[in-house]
Amino acid sequence: MALRLIKILPPRDYKNYERLINKEVLVDSWIEESDSERTSVNLLADVELTEKILNDLDQAFTGKDDYRIILLPVSATVPKPEVKEKDEEVVDKQKDKREKDNRVRRISREELYEEIDKGVDFSWVFLVLIALSCVVAANGLIRNSPAMVIGAMVIAPILGPNVGLSLATTLGDKGLMKRSIKSILYGFSLGMALSILMGILLVIDPDVPEINSRTVVSFADIALGLAAGVAGCLSFTRGISAAVIGVMVAVALLPPMVATGLLLGSGMYELAFGAGLLTITYIICVNLAGVVTFLLQGIKPKSFHERREGEEWSRYAIIIWVSLLAILALIIYYQYF
Repeated sequence: MALRLIKILPPRDYKNYERLINKEVLVDSWIEESDSERTSVNLLADVELTEKILNDLDQAFTGKDDYRIILLPVSATVPKPEVKEKDEEVVDKQKDKREKDNRVRRISREELYEEIDKGVDFSWVFLVLIALSCVVAANGLIRNSPAMVIGAMVIAPILGPNVGLSLATTLGDKGLMKRSIKSILYGFSLGMALSILMGILLVIDPDVPEINSRTVVSFADIALGLAAGVAGCLSFTRGISAAVIGVMVAVALLPPMVATGLLLGSGMYELAFGAGLLTITYIICVNLAGVVTFLLQGIKPKSFHERREGEEWSRYAIIIWVSLLAILALIIYYQYF
């Protein structure tokens, strides 16, 4: 059982601390008094219930702004929360209770947002990692070295901005959307510019398998892109380390982008078109899969107004991504069948 510690610092004039504690959905709870005259309420809860608890707390403090809620991951507790075998009647009652508790099979919306937000911000470190990953990937492609290509994908910070764009679309968060698009555009522009420059300066052999395999697009690539998008979003919503999943997304996006630049720089425009088409296919699939995954997991804004706006953004995004994917599918069909 994954647990979270919710530390609440209520408004200074707030006294009804017991109202904040719903023992039926908590593993444990306690109240701490301090010398600073600021009482804190601590709740230990299953990670799948934190979103409901945070929503309830937000409603309890409506109209107040001098409070703070801190969400902390819990590595372990002693003694371990007991999970006992129960008879069928008790299991049915608990099932009904879980449905009333609005239990979600993921981390809370607030924790998810903060985790993704960290990988979206544009900085010089982001640009350096993009540049390094493109240089390593280009060397791997030219030398036909899968190990070097994989190494490039490990350091490529591509997952964060793409998942950030999917989450921003789902929530209707314009600020997060602008920052995600900015990181994506600047990152891809830098990567493409470096790849084109290396294509001009270096000798490119299009028959090298690592390059040649990324100059054609098939329906299998659509499946790969969709799988990468779903895996990338699930890695965040389930609280799994995004490092390994990030490599999978980079597998889809980085090598074909670098191959496109190398081929453009060397004047092989027809092959560059195929590699570019593959890159665009992966971008569309990753973002479409991300939006759909977040929607299916019930991730939505808190307020009614924001929810309506988020639903509109999601609807438009799905229509646009599906339309573009349909066009690419037709191109693939008529080009190779």
